[in-house]
Amino acid sequence: MASASTVESNGILYGLPTFPEHEGKAYSAIVTGANGISGHHMVKVLAQSPQRWKDIYALSRRPPSSHPRAGDAVKHIAVDFLASEPHEIARVLKDNGVQADFVFFTSYVQPPPKKGEGLWSDTDEMTRQNTLLLSNFLSALKIASVTPSRIVLQTGSKHYGVHLGPTLTPEEEDDPRVLIAPNFYFDQEDILYDYSRETGTGWNITRPGFIIGAVKDAAMNITYPLAVYAAIQKYLGRSLDFPGDIAAWETESHQSMATLIAYHAEWAALTPAAADQALNISDSSQFTWGKFWPILAKWYGIPYTSPRPDTKAYNLLEMPLEPPPRGFGPRGRIYASFSFASWAQEPEVLTAWNALRKKHGLVQSPFDDTLKTFGLIDGEILTPWPRSISMDKSRKLGWHGYVDTKEAIFETINKLAELKMVPPME
Repeated sequence: MASASTVESNGILYGLPTFPEHEGKAYSAIVTGANGISGHHMVKVLAQSPQRWKDIYALSRRPPSSHPRAGDAVKHIAVDFLASEPHEIARVLKDNGVQADFVFFTSYVQPPPKKGEGLWSDTDEMTRQNTLLLSNFLSALKIASVTPSRIVLQTGSKHYGVHLGPTLTPEEEDDPRVLIAPNFYFDQEDILYDYSRETGTGWNITRPGFIIGAVKDAAMNITYPLAVYAAIQKYLGRSLDFPGDIAAWETESHQSMATLIAYHAEWAALTPAAADQALNISDSSQFTWGKFWPILAKWYGIPYTSPRPDTKAYNLLEMPLEPPPRGFGPRGRIYASFSFASWAQEPEVLTAWNALRKKHGLVQSPFDDTLKTFGLIDGEILTPWPRSISMDKSRKLGWHGYVDTKEAIFETINKLAELKMVPPME
C-alpha cells in the first residue's frame, strides 16, 4: 500500500521528518545527560518545536553551560544518577513536578582507562557505571510514578564490535551480539527490555557511529581533536600528515552528526511503526578519510601528506581477539606512522597550543587528558576496517534524514571556534 510523508530541510540537514499529527500535543520529555554532546543537541531539537514539546526536563549532574531558550519549555534539573540512590532521584523528580510522555536517555560515563592501556580498556568499570546510570534512573521513574509511553536509549556502533576488530559489514541492527568481550550496551539493553515488560513502556535503541558536534566540555567528539591538530600543524608550518596506511585512507567510515541523531531519536519516538526497534543512525553520507583529508587541509590552507607506500614506515598494532567480531578470519591489524595521542605529547605542540590559546582567548585545553581527547581519533582515523552503518531499516520505516558529513564537520569546527574551544579556520 502506498504511503506519503512530508519532509523539510534545515540548513545543511535534508529530508527531516514533519509531524502534523503531533502538532499541538504539548508533550513532556525527559532528556538525560543534557550537557553531553548528544543530550545537548536533543534538547535543542525538541526546543525548536514548542507546540509539540511543552515541557523539556534537561537532567544532568551540573547546570548547563548553554541551552536553547524556548520560553519556559526547557527546565534544567541537577541530579547525579551515580551518586544518588533511586529513591533520592525520584524525590528530585517529584519535587520538580516532572512528568514524561517520552524519555531520551543519552547519559554516558567514560571512566579512566587502565594504566598504559587504551581508552576503553576498563570494561568492568565502564559496565558498572553505565549500567548503574540506567538502572538507577529507571527505578526512580517507577518510584516517582512516571511512566513514559516511549524510552529512547542511545548506545552506539561499538555494539557491533568496531573497537575490537573487523566486523560484519554493513552493520545491521539484527546482527548477533558480539560476545567475545564485555560490552555494557548489552547490559543496558537487557535492563531496558525488563523495564518495558514490567511497565508496558515502548522502547527504542539508537546506534550512532562516531559523533560530530560542538558542545563545551564534551571531549568525546572526533571533530574537536581534529580541529586542534589541524590548527597546530598550521601554526608550526607543518603539513597535515595522515598517520594511517592506505587501507585506513580508503576504507568507508560512516559518521553521525549530533543534530541528525537528535532528529532521528524524535522521529523514532513519535513513529508508531518504529516502536520496540533498535535503529542505526548515521549521516547517510559516503565518507572516507582519504577523500576528506585534502579538503581539511584546504580549509586550513596547508599541504597534506597521504599514506606512505612502504609498510616499514609504520608501526604495527595487533588487536587481541582472533577471530575478530565478524566471527572468522585474522585479528585486526592497524598500521600507524604516528598516533595523535603521541603527537599531543610533543613539547612544541603544547607550546603552539598555549600561543594559540592566548591569541584567540580559548577557554579550555584538550591536553589536560590527551588519551581521552586524542585517543578517540586514533581509534577512528587509524582503523583500516570498514565502519559501514546500514540505514536500510530506518528508511523502510520512513526516515529520510541526511547530511553531508564534510559539511557537518565544517559547521562543527566553526561552532567550536565560536565556543572558543579551537582557533578559527583562517
